[in-house]
Order: sequence, then C-alpha cells, then structure tokens
Amino acid sequence: MADAKNTVQQQFAKNPEKYRDEKLFAAGQELDVMVKAVKLTGKENVLDIGTAAGHTALAFAPSVKNCIGVDITEEMVKVAIDYAKERGCENVTFQQADAETLPFPDATFDIVTCRYAAHHFPNVRKAVKEISRVLKKGGHFLLVDHYAPEDKRLDQFINKVNKLRDPSQVRESSLSEWREMFAENSLHYSEQLKWNLPLEYASWIERAGTPAEAQKEIISMLENATPLCRETFQISFDEEGEPQDFCLKAVLLHGVRVD
Repeated sequence: MADAKNTVQQQFAKNPEKYRDEKLFAAGQELDVMVKAVKLTGKENVLDIGTAAGHTALAFAPSVKNCIGVDITEEMVKVAIDYAKERGCENVTFQQADAETLPFPDATFDIVTCRYAAHHFPNVRKAVKEISRVLKKGGHFLLVDHYAPEDKRLDQFINKVNKLRDPSQVRESSLSEWREMFAENSLHYSEQLKWNLPLEYASWIERAGTPAEAQKEIISMLENATPLCRETFQISFDEEGEPQDFCLKAVLLHGVRVD
C-alpha cells in the first residue's frame, strides 16, 4: 500500500505545473455542473480531495464559506497554493493529506468533492468510508472520475492501458462498484452526468511521461483492439497509422449522506 502511494507522489511530483495548465483539469465542462449540483447558500464548508492544482476547490470558492484542498503529493499542494494566490482566492487553503486517513473530525464538511483522483487511491473503499465520516448528515459528495464499463473485457482493456501509461493509476472502478461503495457508507447514489472524455493521444502520453517500452505496448493494444473496444473508446489513427484520439468514459456521481 505504501509503495502504491509513493508511486502516486513520484508521478505527480514530476511535472505538477502541467496539471495546473492542462485544459482537461482547468476548464472541464463538469466543473460548472459540479458547482450547480448543490444549492449553495454561501455558508458551506467544502473539502476537495486529490485537489492537484486546486481547480475544483477554486471553482467552488466564490460560492461557499471556505474550502480546503488536500493532496498526497507535496509538490502539487505547493502549486495549488501559488495558483490560489494568483487567482486572489482568500477562502481556500491547501494541505498535504491522504484520502484514506483524512485529518478532520467527524461531520465537519457540508460538501466533499473529488475530481479525477479516485482511480489513484490504493484503497478506494477506505477513502469513501473516510469521506462519509467527515460529511455532515445531509452533506453532499460529488465525485468525477473515469469509470470502467461493466463488460469485463472492456474493463480489463482500459485499466491495463491506463496502468501502462501511468503506473500510479490503481483502478478505474465500474459504476456498479461505485454504487456498492456508496451504499456501504450511507451515501444515497445518483448519476448526475455521463460523457465521453476525449483525449489526444500524444499529449496524454507526454503529460504522464510514459516510458518508450510502455508506449509500444499501449500502441499494440490500441492497434489490436477488438471492434467493441474501438467503438467504446472511440479509438482512431492518423494517416501514418499512429494513435490519434480516443476517449475514456466519465461520470459525475452525487452522494448524499444519510443514516
């Protein structure tokens, strides 16, 4: 478990500024949907888990009382702090913390968010348990992540591709797995939004710093993908036969803390 967390820290410490500037994280369509998913009064205390460069925390900041962003990687926390200063956000703070052992008392937060981070958690079930613990009764958990299809062949394909590209990835959970985790932790489950998350192959690889040998294996998998895989993940190639575009399956889940 410790090795997995070290791998995450090493991966994201390499180029934290790229995650600050990447449009996928800085300006995803789902950010606005997340902020509007709960009727905000301006009195909310918000926790953003796996905050990276802080985009989700900063999106909520103008509409809530305060927001804390936590990330396991020290270098990402530093980038988030600097980014918040640049944006002039005074009601957002950032600190290093592990999603599986959150350093906050029970029933502290009105809203907990987690965006494109859960697939890096070594023990995602423990993280969801912690999220439920720190939420107030009636509090909201907003999760955005890419997910694995229910078909085991598609599940295995996309999880292997993602793991080859970035060894800090643990697993894309399926929606049935998420539903189960929510139910186990007194979170009422609903799917707010589902979409195909388009990715440009070259920039996706470059951002992760994927080694050449792993790239070769990924390309081989994409080239030899079944028709169902190609259709599901919208795999395409350029005129020279090199991978060009594909997509991941993304979802915004909304959990409400109930007894």
